[in-house]
Amino acid sequence: MSLRSHDDEPRRPVGRAIGFARRIEDAFLTFVREHSLTLLRYALVTVFVWFGLLTTSGVNGIAGLIADVLWVLPSGSVDLLLGGWEIAIGLALLSRRTTRLAVVLAAAYVAVIMLPLVVSPEATFTQFPYGPSFEGVYILKDWVLLGGVMTVGGLLEE
Repeated sequence: MSLRSHDDEPRRPVGRAIGFARRIEDAFLTFVREHSLTLLRYALVTVFVWFGLLTTSGVNGIAGLIADVLWVLPSGSVDLLLGGWEIAIGLALLSRRTTRLAVVLAAAYVAVIMLPLVVSPEATFTQFPYGPSFEGVYILKDWVLLGGVMTVGGLLEE
């Protein structure tokens, strides 16, 4: 007579599957812990340099809004200024030595980019305060990018 009940037999494959799933999860989480910060860093580099190049070439949905807010600057220079600023942030993220500079540049950049939300809400919202326009969404995404830059800068090991 066996000490096992007949109910134990179907549980073995399930137990093995759960063990296998846990090993996969552990391997994935180890990969995430070891590489996520690097992946985030290079994703941010790509986004900032790419958007910066688009901005310097005049393909930016909010440069006109920023030019209206920063009326003291010649309108043609706003694209170059914003695009160069984005490229500088991206390039500063490439090196661990300049990552903290990237955080400062990104914080200042986002402060400038957010100005139209306050100064021109009619241009950045279809229904204030919860319905951003296309330009408003474009501006708000910079908060997410700033959060990513701050995460990379804040988790640097000395």
